[in-house]
Amino acid sequence: MHKSKTFEELTIGDIETHTVTIQDKHIKAFAEATGDFNPIHMDEEYASSSQFGRRIAHGVLLTGIVSGVLGTKFPGLGTVARQMDAKFSRPAFIGDTVTAEIKLQKKQEKIKMCEFSYKVSNQDGKVIVRGKAVVIPRSESQNKI
Repeated sequence: MHKSKTFEELTIGDIETHTVTIQDKHIKAFAEATGDFNPIHMDEEYASSSQFGRRIAHGVLLTGIVSGVLGTKFPGLGTVARQMDAKFSRPAFIGDTVTAEIKLQKKQEKIKMCEFSYKVSNQDGKVIVRGKAVVIPRSESQNKI
């Protein structure tokens, strides 16, 4: 298991990555959980006539990968999200292997909050989404998880 870091253990410039291959089951589970059954994600025939020529993953599924890293690996367990911003630049397709890279940019000592930049790139190194996340990590004063 990956060791979570407390606010005090984090250092500006720390980076974490996570790689996953987008599968049809991920898109279906996300649609089921959110109710987003847009045919661009769900219907191959419909999507084939779109500007992308095939089905694409939900953009927020990709930011969800970032959220998963923040909440379980970096900083990790006990982290609470405050804000996530995203700019989508290209689609992710079924079968794409995407890598989320999250970097600590700022620490606000007084309120124990951190700002991270992130990007999600495909297997060709092309950035799909980039953004920032503001979170409250666990601190030394809290019980260890």
